[in-house]
Amino acid sequence: MPAQPCRACTGPTSPFATARVLGHVEATYHRCGECGMVMAIDPTWLPEAYSDAIAALDVGLLDRCQILSNVTATLLRAERLRGGTFLDWAGGYGTLTRMMRDRGYDFHHTDPMAANVFAAGHEAPDLAGRRYDLVTAFEVLEHLVDPAADLAEVAGATDRLLATTHLVPQPAPGPEDWWYYTLESGQHITFYTRASLQRLAERLGFDGVVTGSFVHLFHRGRVAPATRAVLRSAGAAYATGLLTTLADRRHSLLEADVAAVKRQATVGRD
Repeated sequence: MPAQPCRACTGPTSPFATARVLGHVEATYHRCGECGMVMAIDPTWLPEAYSDAIAALDVGLLDRCQILSNVTATLLRAERLRGGTFLDWAGGYGTLTRMMRDRGYDFHHTDPMAANVFAAGHEAPDLAGRRYDLVTAFEVLEHLVDPAADLAEVAGATDRLLATTHLVPQPAPGPEDWWYYTLESGQHITFYTRASLQRLAERLGFDGVVTGSFVHLFHRGRVAPATRAVLRSAGAAYATGLLTTLADRRHSLLEADVAAVKRQATVGRD
């Protein structure tokens, strides 16, 4: 299979490994010689992999959202953004949006691939011309065939993009030696290093990206020292967020959201 440019830095890639995804499709992986990104080439199996938007293997979705809601709340406190407007991009069933609204943060949701079960009424309009103080994109980067193009509109809507993805260990493991390839589901096709995230940030027009082991912040402008500490230790950020749950609940939007649903239901009967 011919070499393809890196999805992060556009540098040359070379064959790295092969594996079988979904139990029956032969996949070829290339690795970038410049930034170290690993990527599945020509992932023709994606329509089958996304026959359900949320893979059956993703039984950790609720636990992950609970953890990341605490991390996000800690970061928003560090950046002094409590009063802002936020978006969870590619937010699945709306779980994170609901959790953050329950804590008093004005979160909105968008995901054309999944049913919005928990954040109905808080769908984001078209991103064109919109601005958000922070956008979250959790468990998204590794799914993207063309990250720079896929994230361009999001990058234009915020100066803070908080994303998650596990970084490729060094030396880079083959598909059989690292669980994050998720060969059984076939949905993970793009795997990043710190260098590839930095190059992607530059292509998206950000000043840089603060990287952790799992949580990463693409940013324009200054980032608070406390935010850098949050990203360096997601465990400590989670613990801090957990401790502030009760304080956050004083600002909860839950009652206001319930009232809005009741008003809408009444209008629908008139």
